[in-house]
Amino acid sequence: MANPDQKTIFLEQAYDELKSICSKFQDESGATDMEVKTLLRELARVWGEDIDNDNDYDIDWEV
Repeated sequence: MANPDQKTIFLEQAYDELKSICSKFQDESGATDMEVKTLLRELARVWGEDIDNDNDYDIDWEV
């Protein structure tokens, strides 16, 4: 496992990459801030579940 300093660096890099991805997605799709936030919430919810099961995740993309 990474030491605390490496972990902080990885978290900062992940944050920067996610921010860039979300900004690009918003620019290219015309999505609203709320739609991007909803997408991130749904991804976080799905991430917390066991992704190996046969779950369709029942994602409701409406804002």
